[in-house]
Amino acid sequence: MRATGGALVYETLKSHGVSCIFGMEDPVHLFHAVDRTFTRIVTVRDEKHAAIMAHGYAQVTGRPGVCAATFGPGATNLITGLLEAQRSSVPVIALVQDHALALKDKHASSALDHAAALAPYVKNVIRIDAAEQAGDAVRKAFRIATTGRPGPVVLLCPNDVMAAEAEAETWADQNYAHFPANRVRASRQSIQAAASLLAKAERPLLIAGGGTIISEAQEEIRMLAELFDIPIATTMTGRGAIKDDHPLAVGPLGSTTGGRYGRGQISNTLFAEADVAFVMGSRTGQICYSNWTLPKSGTKLIHLDIDPEEVGRNFPTHVAMVGDVRDTLRDLLMHCAEHGLARTSPEGRRRIDGLKEEWAAEFQPIARSSQSPIRPERLLAEISAKVDDATLVVTDASYVTGWAMSHIDVPRSGRFILSPRGTGGIGWSLPAAIGAKMGDPARKVICLTGDGAFGYVLNELETAARYGVDVLIVVFNNGTLGFQRHWEQKLMGSYLECDFLDIDYSEVGRALKCRGERITDAEAIEAAIARGLSAGGPYVIDVVIDPNATAPIVGFEEILERDAVH
Repeated sequence: MRATGGALVYETLKSHGVSCIFGMEDPVHLFHAVDRTFTRIVTVRDEKHAAIMAHGYAQVTGRPGVCAATFGPGATNLITGLLEAQRSSVPVIALVQDHALALKDKHASSALDHAAALAPYVKNVIRIDAAEQAGDAVRKAFRIATTGRPGPVVLLCPNDVMAAEAEAETWADQNYAHFPANRVRASRQSIQAAASLLAKAERPLLIAGGGTIISEAQEEIRMLAELFDIPIATTMTGRGAIKDDHPLAVGPLGSTTGGRYGRGQISNTLFAEADVAFVMGSRTGQICYSNWTLPKSGTKLIHLDIDPEEVGRNFPTHVAMVGDVRDTLRDLLMHCAEHGLARTSPEGRRRIDGLKEEWAAEFQPIARSSQSPIRPERLLAEISAKVDDATLVVTDASYVTGWAMSHIDVPRSGRFILSPRGTGGIGWSLPAAIGAKMGDPARKVICLTGDGAFGYVLNELETAARYGVDVLIVVFNNGTLGFQRHWEQKLMGSYLECDFLDIDYSEVGRALKCRGERITDAEAIEAAIARGLSAGGPYVIDVVIDPNATAPIVGFEEILERDAVH
């Protein structure tokens, strides 16, 4: 194909199935070559949000998301979104308009060494130095983004190169149009060792991390759990590896969900009691492993991950397994079947049931509370009652993550909750929800955000309205930066500048051409959610919640008691 460099880049993207490009209309020669009957251009209000939209799109489609920005500050605006994609193992390809090659080192307007500026936040930075390189460069970007531990890649597109004409092939290697690509399996020796440990264990635990969702290993995890009668805990990004009504599902573990009212009390207890823990697709980070106090020193650890740098990073590992979770578990199950390995544990099942009953007895009264201001647990219980197999819940970071991960029941296995757990930065959920809905319009998307986080991104309500994105936004409005306020109270005995003015964010939504309403009465929540889900466009429900309510964070129980008289 003979065309401009920009057209060659686009045609190669199109051959990879790219149906949305999020960003500003640079590189301009690329955008003016877009076939708008195939690819939707989504112009955003901030390039950071373009990277986050591409992230949400990638997670629901299984294809790399694509975002775009101009040079200089446009490119650096991408960094927060690219960093989250890097830490969350999500393939995002960022098209960055670079300065013309003829202008290098001349202090051109907004000049920046883009490769140096962006390299720390991505797997690779690729610059197209000649128009005839366009097809190869795009294919390389897809190949790097989707293989090994998936992640973001930057493609630098100099102005003059994008304007020049050349001949290039624009085909796609379909092996790399989806992720994960090039699945590898753990060694036979490690599979034999893992099977032997699981068969002999008295109190085993499976821990499903975010890599299990990326690998689509839900069915294999269920089969392994049932074969050996093992409870299944998840990290926060692993939520959805098993549906919550499965008798072996014990919920999300860690310090963010294990405090008062938190479902994580169940999995944390079983983790502390485990003699063998099988960690799958997890980077063993601080929060989900309770500041690395779990597993206990006597627990034997099996660790399976696609990234050899993660296996054994934080804990002594008895069996190290490097490979794709789904395909490695298939080999493990086959080995167990060939050697007749299995176990049953009626006592273990009774232990799970007892812990679930204890948690429900604590949680249900607060989840039914009619208190005003509204308890967040009641709001989450109402949302949980409305989700179904077609629902995607997109949460922001901080308190909303802990509340949602603990208090919303997962109705089916698979990708159900998206959350920015790579970095834990607030101001993520709305653009991610927009990208996810545009990637999979059939999903019912509910965006959950705190009022502090919403302040970072509410300009994208106009984007949602402009493109008619059917997404329900629920703002947990406590009029404060809740985590910061309560952390200061715990640490210092008081807090300083954390509170906000009383803002009705449904009014903000209406000003930005969305629909919505404010809720101050718990009895009105159910009907409001029903109206929002049937609105046919972006709908903002501003819910006034108790500013003294904390997420179920271990150690924050003192704040609950102190705030009762604050």
